[in-house]
Amino acid sequence: MTGQLANTVETAYEYLRDRVVTFRVKPGERLNESEIAATLTMSRAPIREALNRLIADGLVSFEPRRGFFCRRLSISEMAELYAVRYDLESGALRQSLAAADGGAISAFVQKWRFAGAMRPSDDIDAFVTADEAFHLELAALAGNAARLKFLENINNRIRFVRRINLETRDGALDEHHDLLDAVDTRDATAAQQILRNHLDRSAEEVRDQVQQAIARIYADDVA
Repeated sequence: MTGQLANTVETAYEYLRDRVVTFRVKPGERLNESEIAATLTMSRAPIREALNRLIADGLVSFEPRRGFFCRRLSISEMAELYAVRYDLESGALRQSLAAADGGAISAFVQKWRFAGAMRPSDDIDAFVTADEAFHLELAALAGNAARLKFLENINNRIRFVRRINLETRDGALDEHHDLLDAVDTRDATAAQQILRNHLDRSAEEVRDQVQQAIARIYADDVA
């Protein structure tokens, strides 16, 4: 793939990923390659390559003779993704506290003591972005690039539901601060318990948040 084509594919990928992750394309809606190509003023080849990447990400599906479709919201899949997210972050936290450079941990703690003062009520979109960054940077201390890539993919797939969770749930910021305290003192037992409490989702919570997400996605159609 030439450099120019690679850049074009990346542009198409980022555009489509943003629309799918935020459900500006509704669940189950067909993604028309010709319309997307016209919108982005490019050929269909990079559009198809971008869509195939999104299939690999679990964000788009393909049906023979029908085309590409935005993924549907599934309660069971969302519960599974939250469980995998916890497993990945818990493993990263354990590894970070056991082996990470002390200076890197201190720098992380210092940064987020000041940067992490935003609350969901201030700007929910900015808070979701900051929440993702906090957890990814903590996981990055373990130095495992493959784990980070999996976490980034999960973040994309749960972002819409995560936003609703952060809107409706008190205490997320306080839990971040508690986690920072435990990380700062290298208290692995406390850090793991705080992380579990912070990320744990009951089946009822996940079901309620997915239902809220679906209602919000289709609110414009009902209004």
